[in-house]
Amino acid sequence: MRHGSFPRSSILVYGQDTVHSLVQSTVIAQVEALLENNHIKDAVDFANSFASAQALDSDEVETLEYIHQAIAFTLFSQTRFVDAAPHFLAGGLDPCILVSYFPELSRPLFTDGEEADMYDGISKRMPIEANVDDLIAANLVRNYSPHLPPSTREAPATQEIHKILREEAIVMIKSVLQGFKGQGKHKQQEVTDTALAILFARSGDTTSLISHLESTNSASLSVVEPVLLEAGEVGALCALLRARGDEGRVMEIWKGLVEGQYSDSSVSDPLSNMFALLESKQGKDRAMLRKWGVWLTARDSERGLTLLMSTKRSAKEKDREEDLTILSELQQLHSSAARKFLEWLVIVRRRDDAELHAQLVQACVDELLECLQDESTLKLWRAKLASYTSQTSQKHALSLPSTQLQRPQSSFLTYFASTAPDSPSKRARLKALFALQALSGYNAEMIKSQIVASGFDKVLGLEVALLDGKMGMHRVALRALALTLRDPVSAETYARTGGIVVPSKAVEACGMGEWGALFAAKGGPGILEREKSSEGKGELVRMLLEVYMEDGEPQQTTRLLSSQAASLDAVDVIPLVPPDWPLSSLSPFLTHSFRRTLHAKHEGQIIKAICAAQNSKVVEGSYLVFREQGAIIEEADDEEDGDGEPESFNEKDGLAEKIALHLQDQQRSEVDVADIHSRVSSREEVDVR
Repeated sequence: MRHGSFPRSSILVYGQDTVHSLVQSTVIAQVEALLENNHIKDAVDFANSFASAQALDSDEVETLEYIHQAIAFTLFSQTRFVDAAPHFLAGGLDPCILVSYFPELSRPLFTDGEEADMYDGISKRMPIEANVDDLIAANLVRNYSPHLPPSTREAPATQEIHKILREEAIVMIKSVLQGFKGQGKHKQQEVTDTALAILFARSGDTTSLISHLESTNSASLSVVEPVLLEAGEVGALCALLRARGDEGRVMEIWKGLVEGQYSDSSVSDPLSNMFALLESKQGKDRAMLRKWGVWLTARDSERGLTLLMSTKRSAKEKDREEDLTILSELQQLHSSAARKFLEWLVIVRRRDDAELHAQLVQACVDELLECLQDESTLKLWRAKLASYTSQTSQKHALSLPSTQLQRPQSSFLTYFASTAPDSPSKRARLKALFALQALSGYNAEMIKSQIVASGFDKVLGLEVALLDGKMGMHRVALRALALTLRDPVSAETYARTGGIVVPSKAVEACGMGEWGALFAAKGGPGILEREKSSEGKGELVRMLLEVYMEDGEPQQTTRLLSSQAASLDAVDVIPLVPPDWPLSSLSPFLTHSFRRTLHAKHEGQIIKAICAAQNSKVVEGSYLVFREQGAIIEEADDEEDGDGEPESFNEKDGLAEKIALHLQDQQRSEVDVADIHSRVSSREEVDVR
């Protein structure tokens, strides 16, 4: 403490070796005298009067702080903790000194040899006991020994008094630290905020704790975290971590709550908190989304997949590898979620990867076969198949005359999708059909053998026919569609499109929007075989015609001939017709075929005549140009004409006559022009519908 101004004196006493002055006692001396005589109230009144007497300079301010600290430690030594608190605050004591008396607070905060600044003389008034518990015990011994058996420390009464005084000490340190909050140097602020957090946590004052940690504070996280976890104040710790920006640690703690490692009733739904935090990080912290997405999906597949699928990805190799890694981890933790993520990768993200296609097809087929293990599902699908085939057979039996063609019924796929009740098993079958049709890269033979081995090949006839087509067994596939399933619509679609059983329109009709987009997309994964050559399509149509004729289906044959006449040649069809079939069954086909042939011939003649007219117009228009240019140059012969006159050198003489003769020759002869449609023949088929 700096020396203040001393009071003046008018009386001096000279001795042989000394000089004495009679002066008034200093403020500090007066207060210390009062405290030595235990007149604490008088010392407090004196300090208050000194503070209110006049405006204080810096020396007087320090004097006042010294007085309050002296009073505070006197009260503190007498275990009058609550009374000491305001004097500690007024004296501006370094909080580190007061915290050092509480081992539960000082032990994690201080190291051996740390020092703190304080006024000279205050150390003499500090208790000699190492901590507040020893101070309380010493006061109890001094006041009650030896009157309490068996000993002052062990007597129930003194233990109860010790407990009460300890609680008062805690109240004191709380009030002092709250008063010091935000003041002093960084170390002092750290000690204040950390000690307060520990006190609030151990007293169970969650509201004050969260309010303290959410505000700006300098609490030591390494000291506070284990205390908060031990006290079960996990929510408060998360608030502190979020205020510090350590959201990764927050996720770890919430994970501990979900797994039961920690417990805190104030955090009612840590899983939802994790989802909310990650959703706020979308587009900002992809690494955190990648780290926690799979773990969250294993706990809540719907929300977890939504989170994973909403993450922006590119077609870069790095993102492709990341997708494969996520899929592999999901397959180990949650097979159902892994299947949905795989479907999203292929159908929505359009990952054109043969391995992913094969995995998705296998997953869809496995789910389909699993659904058929349910007896009710198996019976329903068998009933649907029997109902469809019986309706078709009945229509054939009651068919109209062949000249009055009946409109075909819907395909089996459309029938099944419209009549079967909506259920997971129905959607599983539709997905399996779409995957088998649209995707490539899988082993069709292996998938078929798997279906046959399960014993469900009859009820899954459409799927088996599709696989036969994938393997190039077109006749087998057409027989299954046309004769076994009695599905002429699918059979004709297969023949017309070059091997497609499930067209994109059928997918759209089933209400599977994402799959429909895959079917409609060109250049996407598993490109459908739409670009078949006309020869290949015609070959499949003729093959279907042979299947119908072998089975003796005049109505279906007639309808096929009428609808696909453009892909068939009468020369190829007539030898296939059984001898006992009436000519009326072929009349529509032959009529249309002859009409198309005649139409193609007439069209060729018209085109040829138009070309001839265009040639004549060009020749006529070029006549005047040739005449004006004068492009004919002749040289005279050495010999003269018989008349003795030289030959004419006029380059225009006779030009008009030559051109006139040339045009007359053209009119008499057939105009010869280049045939720009050389492929048009008398047998060419041209669709003029």
